[in-house]
Amino acid sequence: MVDLASSVLGGFQDTLDAAFGASMGWVVGHLILVGALALIALAIKNRDHITNQSGFSRDTLVDVTSTGAATLLLFAMFTNTFGWPLAPALAIGLAAALSLRWHVLIVE
Repeated sequence: MVDLASSVLGGFQDTLDAAFGASMGWVVGHLILVGALALIALAIKNRDHITNQSGFSRDTLVDVTSTGAATLLLFAMFTNTFGWPLAPALAIGLAAALSLRWHVLIVE
């Protein structure tokens, strides 16, 4: 059988295998993947309703996405280039991204 869940879930799939056994862990891992894909498909299908009824505008969603992308970019830079530990790199990356966002909003 193809074990797609191991490549997507990584170490979490190993934990599922240890908790439920190899066969049941495979089933649970793939059920998690199917559920995630179903939720993504449902969100894409209802994206207009979600956007219009959530109280968030497109500007807010773009702001959150750009802040998240900046955080991930800084996190990758701090961990790969400077070799920082994961938690401090994430915390400083988030703080720097939020500071950059604040500066852009104030200067704008």
